[in-house]
Amino acid sequence: MSKLHYLYEQVADGKERFVYYCSSCNCVITARKVWGPTGSFYGLCQSCGRSLAGGTECRLVPVPEDWTDVLVDSATAVQTERAIFQPASSLPHFSLGFSQLDSLLRPLAEGRLVVLSGAPSSTVAELAALRAQLPIETGGFDSATLFIDGGNRSDPYLFSSFARQKGIRPAAAMRRVASCRVFTCYQLAALVSEHLAQVADDHGTKLIVISDLLGMFNEPELDEREARRVLGAVEAGIAKAKRRALIIVTLVSPSKYDATVTSWPDTLVQLSPDGDNVRAELVKHRNRAPGVATFKQSQLIRAARREGLR
Repeated sequence: MSKLHYLYEQVADGKERFVYYCSSCNCVITARKVWGPTGSFYGLCQSCGRSLAGGTECRLVPVPEDWTDVLVDSATAVQTERAIFQPASSLPHFSLGFSQLDSLLRPLAEGRLVVLSGAPSSTVAELAALRAQLPIETGGFDSATLFIDGGNRSDPYLFSSFARQKGIRPAAAMRRVASCRVFTCYQLAALVSEHLAQVADDHGTKLIVISDLLGMFNEPELDEREARRVLGAVEAGIAKAKRRALIIVTLVSPSKYDATVTSWPDTLVQLSPDGDNVRAELVKHRNRAPGVATFKQSQLIRAARREGLR
């Protein structure tokens, strides 16, 4: 039996290949110079035994030289002739390029609302805003990003770092982010409920990020009944806009309105410090069981570098 390889074994200075791997355990099925549909594999994964039909993903990554034995089809992952019609599940999809979170969040698709809570969610928001610009075949949307900064959490230095890791000039990347700064909860509600869908259409965006949505709802003079009324308007606006885009909302600091917002999403992940690590807990998902992943935040910040464009 040939040696098994896994996606996390990729290297920074190897030759780039389209790597097909099991979405359950990250075991590599094959690596190719040219992209093909992920839905053309069947059989069982040699590592975890799961079915590869509908359970295969693809990324463009640099791979080690000793992966020569996976440059041909595995005996248990035979490719069929490419059909004229390809199901949507076989097409490339948006990802963060960070397997520890992608395994919890996938699919990240238009029509979904994802809420990320905890301080590390700000880093994820910056990464998502950059990756939306990437070509579809490399896990992006080939789209501009609409970034609503609700709590002055935008970090242009981190965003620029992600852009440089991808070989993109930061200034060019920033031009594809339509950034909207709001200063009160009423401005946020007006933007989201009255203009969000139209602004997304005008900029051709498939990703909307609302950073620190509750950052302006902790003012002591804000009446709770009024705050909940305003949040109702925000929820209605998000529901309308998500018909045409993926929406990622971050909740950075604890708020007494957390339970209200966390009842909205299709997917909810709690990100919390765990010593030197970040603990990511999948609390809610439309069709995935709860789960937990642990990683260092420095790994997340380096995620883009491992998949850098050449």
